[in-house]
Amino acid sequence: MRKIWTILIFHVKEFFKTPGAVVLMFVMPALFSWIFGGISVNSEQNKPIVNVVLTDTEVTQGILSLLKQDDHFDWKTVTRKHAEKNVSAQDAVAAVVIPDDIGQRITERKPLFDIIVQRKSENYLALSSHLEGTAGLVLRSYQATSSLENGAFPKVLEAISSNKGVTVEKEIIQKDTNDSEAINLMFVGFAIMFMMFGLSGAASTILDERIGGTWGRLIISPVSKLQISLGYLLAYFFMGWIQFAVLMAAMNVMFDTSWGRLTYLIPFASLVILCVVGFGLMLAGLVKTKQQASAIGAVLIVSTCMLGGVYWPIDVVPDIMQKIALAVPQTWAMSGFKEIISGSLHAGTLLKDTAALLGFSALFFFIGLRGMKFE
Repeated sequence: MRKIWTILIFHVKEFFKTPGAVVLMFVMPALFSWIFGGISVNSEQNKPIVNVVLTDTEVTQGILSLLKQDDHFDWKTVTRKHAEKNVSAQDAVAAVVIPDDIGQRITERKPLFDIIVQRKSENYLALSSHLEGTAGLVLRSYQATSSLENGAFPKVLEAISSNKGVTVEKEIIQKDTNDSEAINLMFVGFAIMFMMFGLSGAASTILDERIGGTWGRLIISPVSKLQISLGYLLAYFFMGWIQFAVLMAAMNVMFDTSWGRLTYLIPFASLVILCVVGFGLMLAGLVKTKQQASAIGAVLIVSTCMLGGVYWPIDVVPDIMQKIALAVPQTWAMSGFKEIISGSLHAGTLLKDTAALLGFSALFFFIGLRGMKFE
């Protein structure tokens, strides 16, 4: 054990002597998380603005209340002149003009709302769907009250807008990922990506040691092959945990993040780090030079991270891509972290993610250790 510990300490010290490695392992993931995390937090605080132009009547106020039921937008009442100016300057997604003559428009089968828009952005597409639904609701309400007294229509609109819906008792089996959990998962994704870059680069130093003669001297020293292997593996594993722990602490300070229950997070993160170490050793065992390891590693890491849901949720890609993504470890790592961070802790999903990562780790270590030449 003493010899293993000596190898571990030596490699950790050598690794942290390299400024580039420190930047890649700590500065870059913290910087990326701070930049994109800040953007995500600010985007949640600043809702897309929609201007509303209307005169103060019971009907228009009732329609405005229906529109405000979609709280993903910030609804601001302005004059038509200001609405046109705001839309032109792209300070508002669009402007909705609510006319007074709703009944006449319905009779003449004209659009119920006038929309002022400069470009059809993603926010506008989401808005248009809500506007169509609201217009349909207003149309049905008017038709239902057309034969009643004059004040029935605005009263119906008011009743609909104040309706909170039907309360149903429910048991949550698996929680949905909210915005804060999505941001936390983004931090984890950056940690995994930079960990793969850092540890694969560290593992590829074995190639330099072969060329420089360090590896040969280590082989003929009074140390067994098992001790050499464990010393290297534990050194890289220790580096991975230092990086992950530093990033967790930094993100907790900057964004007050939540990482879920540590009793689940620590073992699962350890398995992910072990899998990343195996990936680095596999890379070092398959190539002949450190330059090849860097080039091939960069292509493999970026492509598999894109495929495995590190940069964006895996749910947004086509079904065929989701099936292909099962062939990369990042998919299972992100799935497991999602379970832990969200607090869902669905046993079946977490066990499946764990089993998959164990399989990838075993495969990577098998290939990597076979490629390490002990002669």
